[in-house]
Amino acid sequence: MPKGVDKVKVNVKERVKDEHCDLSLSELTEIPVREIASFKRVTFLDLSSNRLITLGRNFTTLTRLVKLDLSKNQIRSLPDDFGQLEQLRHLDLYNNSLEHLPLSFGRLSRLRYLDLKGNPLTPAWEKIVGRCSTLKDCQQAAKNTVNVCINYKSEFIERERQQQQLNTAQMAGAGDGDGSTSSNSNSNSNHSTKANGAELAKKSNKSSNKKSNKLNKKTGAAAASENELTIKPVLNTVVATKATNQKNNQKKKSTGNGSSSSTSWFTSLSGVAFSSLMTFMLLFIFNILIIYMIMFKNPEIADKLVEYIPHQYRDWLLTKTEIFRLRVTDWISEFRTPPEEH
Repeated sequence: MPKGVDKVKVNVKERVKDEHCDLSLSELTEIPVREIASFKRVTFLDLSSNRLITLGRNFTTLTRLVKLDLSKNQIRSLPDDFGQLEQLRHLDLYNNSLEHLPLSFGRLSRLRYLDLKGNPLTPAWEKIVGRCSTLKDCQQAAKNTVNVCINYKSEFIERERQQQQLNTAQMAGAGDGDGSTSSNSNSNSNHSTKANGAELAKKSNKSSNKKSNKLNKKTGAAAASENELTIKPVLNTVVATKATNQKNNQKKKSTGNGSSSSTSWFTSLSGVAFSSLMTFMLLFIFNILIIYMIMFKNPEIADKLVEYIPHQYRDWLLTKTEIFRLRVTDWISEFRTPPEEH
């Protein structure tokens, strides 16, 4: 609790309703963990819009929490054992003062929502978390954070092991140096033993320096990677992204094939319609020519054809054809007559 700030007491019992405990807008500077833990049915804890700077030591004992709202506070860091809240699915940390997250986030395998907008995160963590501007972004932020912490935890353990090896090597080198100085002090009486001791000391110092330099390089690279927070992509996410990309490509190909097939179908249909129209026009012209040849050039053939027509239709057809013939002959005669004779 910060100095100069009075501790605000809240009646937690009045704020609990079913599985929901609402302690928002209470001017809290310290979380009443014991009072909240006494209500075992509480799975949703709302601590938004308070004056919290830390969560306290015993906060991670609330292992039944499924949804936690810590937005609009002044929280600077989360406990290192925050991953003990393994039932947590929804975590809202909007508008706080967080710069990084603990590696124990790798244990939050059920986390499906994480909002870290409005926090001064380091560039590496900001790259991992993303924008968190939509629900989908917050869901992806939760997935990325958990996966990165799982992978980075193994790297961190390996780095600690290398640091321990470096410390043991440095201690061994210091012991060799002390032995060489003691041998030099004891060999003042004998010049040959002194020279041998000096040569041995130099060799041991060189070997220890080489070992320490190698380990320093390894730890330096490990520290640089720790500062930069290099992220190894998770195999499952890579496979999932590849699968989604393949699905999208297949959809694009299918839509492209559908559009090309529709255009080809349209062109084939238009070609069929044009060919049928041309066939109809040719047949129509051919029929007109046949009728003209039969009626005007060979009337005998026309008379023979008329005999095959039924009696009830013969008179009507003859009158109509005679009228048509007269009209055509008049039109032809007018067309052939020069304008002067008109």
